[in-house]
Amino acid sequence: MNSSDRLVPRFCGQCGAPLPPGHPRFCIECGHPLGHHTPQDAPPSSQPDHPAATGPTVRLANARTEQSVVGGTVKLPSSGAVPPGLWFAPELPGPDDIVAIYAPLRAVVGGWSGLIENGWEKLGQAWAGDGTSRDLVRFAVERVWFAAPDAAQGMKLHVRITAAAHADEGRTRRGFRYRIGADPPMEVAASWWSEGDAPRYDLAVPQIQIMAPPRIRRVSDYPEQVQRMVAREAETWAQQGEVRGLFRMPNPAQQRTIAGRGIPLIEVSAIGALLRLGGAVQRLYRVLMHRPLVCRSGDWPKLKRRMAHDAAGLGLDMRADAMIEWWLDREGYDGVVLERGAHRYGGGRAVIAFRRSQIALIEG
Repeated sequence: MNSSDRLVPRFCGQCGAPLPPGHPRFCIECGHPLGHHTPQDAPPSSQPDHPAATGPTVRLANARTEQSVVGGTVKLPSSGAVPPGLWFAPELPGPDDIVAIYAPLRAVVGGWSGLIENGWEKLGQAWAGDGTSRDLVRFAVERVWFAAPDAAQGMKLHVRITAAAHADEGRTRRGFRYRIGADPPMEVAASWWSEGDAPRYDLAVPQIQIMAPPRIRRVSDYPEQVQRMVAREAETWAQQGEVRGLFRMPNPAQQRTIAGRGIPLIEVSAIGALLRLGGAVQRLYRVLMHRPLVCRSGDWPKLKRRMAHDAAGLGLDMRADAMIEWWLDREGYDGVVLERGAHRYGGGRAVIAFRRSQIALIEG
């Protein structure tokens, strides 16, 4: 098997149907074009930055960004799929309707991860039987779809989702990684309506899309670098936004922060700035943010409760960082400023940048 064969997916990333052998150009079930046929000499703009961020997507009514389909029973994903909390009709959605249910996943570089601490249950582990020494590990989670208040007769739709991942022989897994086009789509193992605590197995269920949480582009989702500017240029550049001051950057890598994926920077004092500008200590940075969320001491727990309430109203799982990122994006914030006492980094204020292009290194 050569390298090009290994890049051919076995399942359609949009509808989950098995693909025919060889090098198919589109899925025969839903017509979705297959990305592995992008010419190698195509211009850079036509190549996706990250498959997870540019895979098969639909636009739903509960996020500003397109959302990725990771499995389900629907052959052709539709923008008409109804997320939790947004069905307003008095009757239940029927077999001709499409609803969207979210799997509890956390955004990672190049895809998502599902962990048992985020609600996934490990069902078992056995030899994959594919001619290798790998084991196949299966996971499951139950999610609930619900209508708007006083709609759909007050009933809820329970959905059991299964996922699979491979592990080297003798190795165990506490979770799995999902990449569109590289991993088998998640499946609906069972679904049923409930009226209060009583299951109603006699009622027909709608078609179900399994969605990854809205993936807001952050840091490593952009092919960007920290900018370099002389001191006066950096100051003028930063004054276009709302954040003043000079900052140090302890770690330039993308990190998990209270605001989701980001890069923390810590403000330095006037004396510290003089030392750093003189080259005695670390380098200094400026930050450009046009609409940061400003948090004072004690603000974040209250704000997080509001995020949880808003997310729960749309069936989104607040245990995942993606939900905080979704809320900040929905409210239009392009960064976070944590006042002294509102963070654990030490020093003065801390800022969390969502993109490397928001940061400028002072040179000279």
